[in-house]
Amino acid sequence: MISARALVQFITVAEELHFGRAAKRLHMSQPPLSQSVMRLESTLEVKLFHRTKTSIELTEAGRVFLQDAREMLEQHARAIAHARQADAGVSGTVVLGFVGSVSYGLLPEVLARFRVEYPDLRFDLRELPSSEQAQALQARRIEIGIVRLPVANASGCEIRVIRRERMIAVLPASHPLCKRKTVALKDLADEAFMMFPPERVPSLHAKTLEACRAAGFSPRVALEAWQMPTMVSLVAAGVGVALLPEQIKNIPHRGVVYRDISDRFDSLDLEVALAWRKDLRSRLCHLVIDRIGTMSGPGSAGRRSAREQR
Repeated sequence: MISARALVQFITVAEELHFGRAAKRLHMSQPPLSQSVMRLESTLEVKLFHRTKTSIELTEAGRVFLQDAREMLEQHARAIAHARQADAGVSGTVVLGFVGSVSYGLLPEVLARFRVEYPDLRFDLRELPSSEQAQALQARRIEIGIVRLPVANASGCEIRVIRRERMIAVLPASHPLCKRKTVALKDLADEAFMMFPPERVPSLHAKTLEACRAAGFSPRVALEAWQMPTMVSLVAAGVGVALLPEQIKNIPHRGVVYRDISDRFDSLDLEVALAWRKDLRSRLCHLVIDRIGTMSGPGSAGRRSAREQR
């Protein structure tokens, strides 16, 4: 077996092509360094250097081994780093549920940051409506969920708000209201609406109804869909208008226009949260929870129990 120390010593000599300078770089005396290289040559049963009284140079075997030695040293360093990351709880797989609407903003931000900061951490992603995530958490099919509040049947779960946003109006590009920078909900009273189905996305369905009623009307539902890209495409086709989370702005569509809503109704305010079982013990999962909480900007709002958020 060749030690990492022997590899470092050989590489240093190969780079300096001078035992005195190499020994100085390694903060050691020259004789032990020469002996180390000789032992390495004996182990490999090849000559790594041509030596004369005035110079040394790599043999062909030495040049080949130098490349491999560097790779072996890098692999050695990676192995140590991986072991330390595993011991610290930052290596492994986390089963993460998420609502589809966060895949247009929050989720890509989170995944990109983790790829940079914790490259050995992997996510097993499961797209599920918030209510189904609560069930999946209880059944231990997922470990952490990204949900929209409120969530029913979340007993036994911890909830931490990580992002706040508002609903925006999605209009066909030919709509007269597109000329305005913002729209009032009452101006949409006569429009047909794309709506989220209450059995799949109850929180956004309820929010849309509440906002419209606060504006003095009940929306006329043209069609229900639970995937936001589908709703945007239907709006572009002229089927109706929609109220969607503002993250959808990150997905431009030439057939629609996104407009902020001027009304200040509370029902237009949305909260995205992390959810996990109260008895969750995984250090890796808790690291993920804490890290997402700190990277989510102004949406971070501490921890609330499932009972409090209901």
